[in-house]
Amino acid sequence: MYGMDKELAEKQAEKMKDIPEKEIVTWIEAVTGEQKLEEMSTADWLKDGLVLCALVNAIHPGSVKKVSKMKAPFKKMENITGFTDSARQLGVNEASMFATPDLYEEKNMASVLSCIYTFGGVIQTTCPDFQGPKLGAPIHATVQDKRRSRAPATQTGGLSGTMDQQSARTHQRDAAGNVDRPETVDAEGLDADLKKKMAEKFDQKAADEVCAWIEEVTGEKKGEQTMAEWLKNGQVLVKVANTIQPDSIKSVHTGNMPFKQMENISHFLSFARELGMAESSVFSTPDLFEEKNMGIVVTALYTFGGVVQAKADEIGFNGPKLGVAVNAEVVDTNRGLGLVTDQNEAMNRHMQVERPKDMNIVMNVGD
Repeated sequence: MYGMDKELAEKQAEKMKDIPEKEIVTWIEAVTGEQKLEEMSTADWLKDGLVLCALVNAIHPGSVKKVSKMKAPFKKMENITGFTDSARQLGVNEASMFATPDLYEEKNMASVLSCIYTFGGVIQTTCPDFQGPKLGAPIHATVQDKRRSRAPATQTGGLSGTMDQQSARTHQRDAAGNVDRPETVDAEGLDADLKKKMAEKFDQKAADEVCAWIEEVTGEKKGEQTMAEWLKNGQVLVKVANTIQPDSIKSVHTGNMPFKQMENISHFLSFARELGMAESSVFSTPDLFEEKNMGIVVTALYTFGGVVQAKADEIGFNGPKLGVAVNAEVVDTNRGLGLVTDQNEAMNRHMQVERPKDMNIVMNVGD
């Protein structure tokens, strides 16, 4: 292990020092009845998602309704996603969550274990019926169950009108910060709000510039596809990397298997990091593959174009330019990680991204 991989591994090892892994494993064993073999790593024990699904179903029965025992990678990742989706519904906020590749590909086990630790604190307040073992201190979050009004199924709406939903209780505050009145927002409303926010962050003009640049670099054409549809199998992104620096990605998967397409995206992201792109500027695989946050994808690819400009002479790339040259110098510092006891604080101290205070970015506008 060398270069960027070595640096990332060292960072993860540093973060793991402050996480009570043994305590977390013992709690999971006590709740689920599953036992981790001594010679097995925590990542290997959890990465198929079966234990995590058993954990959340033991605490809140029926949270993950379909658990797959198939050995296909994408089925294991579906199990992991089932756990994270349930954790969100039970009150764990987004800042505390980990992405599926963090566990399945062992990208960031510190983030995974920190999320489980937060989950252990949150369910002490949101799942009062669960009287089992406790992990950490209670973290206050409120989730209120409510049955959705029923409506006949339609061809476009399916049976969505008959499904259960959860509502999260929030409070409005006046300008002075005083609690005004409780407001109940159902899960469908929250999803709609998130989609609206994501849409607001999506810069269509920047997206068009990025797509035009990629077309010019690779010779591939987007056609009538959306940006997400065009890029989500990762093949075009791999071609971008290999055009900029030939043979930088040795293999590209051309099949339709989801996990293979995600591997293509991951290979591109690894190339971007090795080229010098700051971790705080990189998008995650689900941001593109699951269209979780296309706004971040656009911003990241625009920044990537600037990094390519800055490295052009070094790597011998004389192709088209995008944006302005970006030289990033990353300076690592220990932020003094500790355990989280307040959900508002969430896992900001444990997140895998590097903060702007940890790096100096110099923007040079070329001729």
